[in-house]
Parts: sequence; C-alpha cells; structure tokens
Amino acid sequence: MSDRPFTKSEMMIVAAARELAGQHVCFVGVGLPNIAVNLAKRTVAPDLELVYEAGVFGARPARLPLSIGDPTIVTGATAVTSMFELFAFYLQGGLVDVGFLGAAQIDR
Repeated sequence: MSDRPFTKSEMMIVAAARELAGQHVCFVGVGLPNIAVNLAKRTVAPDLELVYEAGVFGARPARLPLSIGDPTIVTGATAVTSMFELFAFYLQGGLVDVGFLGAAQIDR
C-alpha cells in the first residue's frame, strides 16, 4: 500500500460508491460518477443495474468505460435502445432508482 494520501477525487469516488449500496437501478453519467458506480458494482452493490445515457440498460462492462458510448457497455447488456426510448420509457417510466451524473465545468 502506498504512503501517498488519497486525493479529494478518490475520496469522493469511494464515498459515492458507498451511497449506492442497496440501490437496484442507476442512471450513470461520465467522469467521476462512472468510476464510482462501477466501483459500487464491484464492491457494495453487485446486483446494481447500470443504465447509460447512450441507450444501454443493464450494462456489464468488462473494464471501466471511457465514455457513455464506449463499446464495452454494450457487450452483455440487458437491452440496447435509442436515447429517446431510454429517456421516455425507463427514466420517465420510473424504472430508475437513482441517477448519478457529472456536471460540466462552467468557466467565467
């Protein structure tokens, strides 16, 4: 184990992953949320269904996806739909327990 202290980002990822314990379906955003959700699936929430904005429901990525359009999220997924169908039927239909999205940086 390294003597290097944890970064603020690393601490946020771990804290966020812990919050997903007991959740069933999570809408996943890019960046830190993507890392936290995949960490949760591998630790505290192994049955968590991952829903990606690109239209992928039940993603089972073999590696950490680099974006919402990464091919690893499609392989083995429960369903692959259009973005419109995902938003209209899954999100608006109340089939998602929690959404974990990142925010864009806004500069002055």
